[in-house]
Amino acid sequence: MPGWLSSLRDLIAEASPLRRATLALLVLLPLAALGAAYLWSNPPIYRVLYPHLSDRAGGEVIAALDQLNIPYRLAAADGAIEVPADKLHVARYRLAARGLPRSDADVQDEADRAPHFGASSLEERQRYQHALEADLARSIQSLEAVELARVHLALPKVSPFLRDAPPATAAVLVRLRPGARLSTEQVTTIQTLVAASVPRMKRPDVQVMDPRGIVLGGAAPEVVQTRRMALEQDLARRALAVLTPWLGKDRVSVQVTATLEDSDVEQTVERVRNVVVGGQAHPLEKTVRTTHTPEGRIERLNAVVILGFDANADQLARADEVVREALALQPARGDTLNVYALPAAPQRPADTSAADRPARVAPPAAPVRPQPDVRPPSPMPVLAWVAAALLLALGIGGWRRFRRGRGDGMRIDDFDAELDAIRNQVLANPRVAADVIKLWMRA
Repeated sequence: MPGWLSSLRDLIAEASPLRRATLALLVLLPLAALGAAYLWSNPPIYRVLYPHLSDRAGGEVIAALDQLNIPYRLAAADGAIEVPADKLHVARYRLAARGLPRSDADVQDEADRAPHFGASSLEERQRYQHALEADLARSIQSLEAVELARVHLALPKVSPFLRDAPPATAAVLVRLRPGARLSTEQVTTIQTLVAASVPRMKRPDVQVMDPRGIVLGGAAPEVVQTRRMALEQDLARRALAVLTPWLGKDRVSVQVTATLEDSDVEQTVERVRNVVVGGQAHPLEKTVRTTHTPEGRIERLNAVVILGFDANADQLARADEVVREALALQPARGDTLNVYALPAAPQRPADTSAADRPARVAPPAAPVRPQPDVRPPSPMPVLAWVAAALLLALGIGGWRRFRRGRGDGMRIDDFDAELDAIRNQVLANPRVAADVIKLWMRA
């Protein structure tokens, strides 16, 4: 044993308990400080476990992590659940084994699919609609670009008193993955999927929008129409503002037709410029340019200006130049402008025989006939018609056979016409018909 170790051992053996504790602290404190400095300079890396969790789903995940003894923390920025990077995949696998995380749609779907005894017809329709919305949302989320989807259906109740049932409509809210975009064909596919799954629904009745409230695949037809009409009116006012002080208000007419872009287009062009050095080409500069064409952008303008007098060539050319400047027409875009002048109207000769014509005598006024006393119809005839309609609707088959068997000469066409008249009475007064049905059922 070296001499310094023997001396240290003898010093510790001969020291008092207080000195021994002091020596131990002198040794342990530097080691603890080194360990703390290492941990502070190299903290563990945490990763987000699941992004965009609802409060209910996040609570279920935290409770499961506590049971599985997996450390976690909540991000200060958005409250996302984070776990150490080396335990990220293990945590996801163990949570998936427990069926977590569950979305709100999954929880609602599970509740809808659970057996309900004694449920009313309204509750059954609501459960069916929620289940259909959840199934459609899962189908839409299977698209590669869609991260989350919600489907809202508007299914009006069908009434037997309405000849044409009201159409069903739908709104689809999609959240896309980072950097992903839906093409017009994909939006059409989503609309076709929803319309084909719901009765009485057509593809134009399905609107697809993103979380910003922007309609994808083209705005609604009424929105596009309103936007185009407002633009045309504004351009026409611009042209009239420059022509009216010169020509007069009642001597000029302007008509503008605008064609707008019907889709949102984004084009990216990448260019690399090569430089020849020593007989070899080397890439010198790389340029990436992205051109974004928003929906509703002017694609082409067509304007027509009509001068209400016999204008000469100089006036026509001046009007053409002024209107082109006011509307900012671009020939490269395909814009057109046509200026026309109305020919002078031929003057009619003065009518000198007007004084010789005899004055017209107004015809005598028709005698005023007393108006009959119009009173509201009594409900009794309507009730009688409704009752007759109900009886005829129940026994129409037997009645036709009975009439044919008697052979009294009454034609079936006359009978059908009478039945149509009765049915029209029922459709005109559905509330009265409903009251009659209630009274008939009570009887």
